[in-house]
Amino acid sequence: MHNADVLAGRVQRLEEENYFLTRRVQELDEALTMQQSQLDTLEKQLARVMRDMERVKEMASENVAPVNTPPPHYNTW
Repeated sequence: MHNADVLAGRVQRLEEENYFLTRRVQELDEALTMQQSQLDTLEKQLARVMRDMERVKEMASENVAPVNTPPPHYNTW
C-alpha cells in the first residue's frame, strides 16, 4: 500500500499544480486580450491623428503666400 499512497500523493500534487497553472494561463489570456483591445484603440486613434495632420499640412500648403510678396499689413506708402 505504501507505493499506492506515494502514487496518490504525486497525482494529487500534479492535479493541484495543473489547477493553478490553468488559472494563471486564463489570467494571462485575459490580460493579453485587454492589451490587444487597447492596442487596437490606439492604432485607430493614431490613424485618425495622422489623417488630421495630413489635412492640416494640405491646408497649410494651400495658404502659403508667394516668397517675394510682402505681408498684407506692410504699407509701401
